[in-house]
This record gives sequence, structure tokens and C-alpha cells, in this order.
Amino acid sequence: MTGTIQSEYVNASIRQDFDRDGVVCLRQVVSPQWIAALTDALPTAIRAAGPDHFRFENPGEAGLFFGDVLVWQRVPVFEEFMRTGPLAAVAGSLMHSRTVTFYHDFLLIKEAGTSKRTPWHQDQSYWCVGGTQALTIWMPLDTVPLETSLEFVKGSHRWGQLFEAVPFDPASKFRGDRDGRPPLPDIDAAPADYEILRWAMEPGDCLVFHCRTLHAAPGNQDPRRSRRVLSTCWAGDDAHYVEIKSDIAPPVRGDNLTPGQPLACPTFPRILPVSSPSPETV
Repeated sequence: MTGTIQSEYVNASIRQDFDRDGVVCLRQVVSPQWIAALTDALPTAIRAAGPDHFRFENPGEAGLFFGDVLVWQRVPVFEEFMRTGPLAAVAGSLMHSRTVTFYHDFLLIKEAGTSKRTPWHQDQSYWCVGGTQALTIWMPLDTVPLETSLEFVKGSHRWGQLFEAVPFDPASKFRGDRDGRPPLPDIDAAPADYEILRWAMEPGDCLVFHCRTLHAAPGNQDPRRSRRVLSTCWAGDDAHYVEIKSDIAPPVRGDNLTPGQPLACPTFPRILPVSSPSPETV
């Protein structure tokens, strides 16, 4: 087995920040060519939305709040980006991992004039993934002003607690409360008790955050600018399949995985290290 994965965008100081805070903002990781290719494919992604997508349109508002998962399985450029883009190495380096497995993607679109807020949550609460080497990379395809950017509770990944998963839509049938986990603290009720981190961003920038870091996002009430984001979720050496009673999102549990088994399988492909071709295929 090789050593831990390295990335040209991650140095020792950035790793220390990530380990301490549970989130870092990396500038200009993704090339303009990739941003253009993914942006051009958005209409295709929306038309090919999967069975687990959601779409909110509030009466009297012009904006659309749209989300879908597993886009890489339906839109080729998203799969190409996942397999050959720079994010797998970034994830492996920040996880201090020798391997990187792709868990899933999440396309989120908040059009201009959308008041819908994304509630405080931890990503791992929604996953069938155990372990601590797992993270999300949040990559905007548009300029994101500070006031509409993602918000993080600094250091919350070190609280040692997995909280109940909350539905993004209160009217949905999603149940994240069947595993005896405590409810989330009310961050908005006592903001002075927490240090909140957020960054203004440009296309090509990435927010990388630990799977247990508490985060939320405001609505996008800017009348001129959409907020289109591709999130990708990655797992490292100690990540493994767990069986939970609550609903999971996305509702995909891999290919015949058993509790404690590493995640890598066709549904959750191993990306790094890149496998060498067998002699028969050379």
C-alpha cells in the first residue's frame, strides 16, 4: 500500500486548519474548463433528474430550489469530473488517507430570489457510513457573496456526537430520528455560543468540510444571481458500511455490503489509488 494521498492544493498548514476547524476554503482548485463543462451540463442534469430529486417553488417567488443526487450515474461529464478531476486527491490528502472512495454527489440549485434556507445539519447523519475519514467538497459554479455562503460551526466535528438527521423539507416523509441520536442544538437561538465560519467564493473555489461539521445555508434572495453548487462526498481508509434504522440520503446502501465492510463497490467506486490495468487489457 502506498502512503497517504497528496494534493498540490493541500499543505501541512491547510491540513492543520482542517483538523482543528472541520472546514477549509481552498481557492481555485477547479479549472475554468471544468467549471464551464459542468455548467453547460446543468440543463441535461435537471432534465435527467433521478427519483430522489426535490424541487421547491414558493408561491410569489421567482426562484427555484432544486436538488438531486447521484448525478454522475446519469450525466457523463459529472462522472468524468469525479474520476479524473482534482477533488479526489484533495479529499485523500485532508483525510490523511491512503485510499479515496467516492460516496455520492449532490447538485443543489438556488435560483435568484429563493428564500428557502438549508437547515443546520451534519452530512454523516444522513449516510450509511461509519468512521471518521469522510468529508464533503462544496463547489460553487457561480460567484457566492458572503451573505449567501455556507455557514459552519467551527470545530463541531470534534464534539464526538452524531445528531439526528433533519429533513430539508418539513413536509417530507423523511425520518432521521430512529437511531436514538440527540436532536441538533438550536444554533440560531444562541449564535454567540458558537464561532461561525463562512467565506465569499468564486467559481473554482471549494469548501471542504468534515462529515460531522455542523453547517447550514441561507436562502438566495439576491434578485440577480443564482447559486448553483456541486457537492461531492468522499470516504477514506476507516470508512465502512453501517446499518441504521433511520432513512438515509441518498437512499442507496451499496452493493450487498455488510456492517463493517469497506464501502468500495460499483455504487461507491474506489478512485485512488488508480488501479493499474491487468495484463490482459494492456
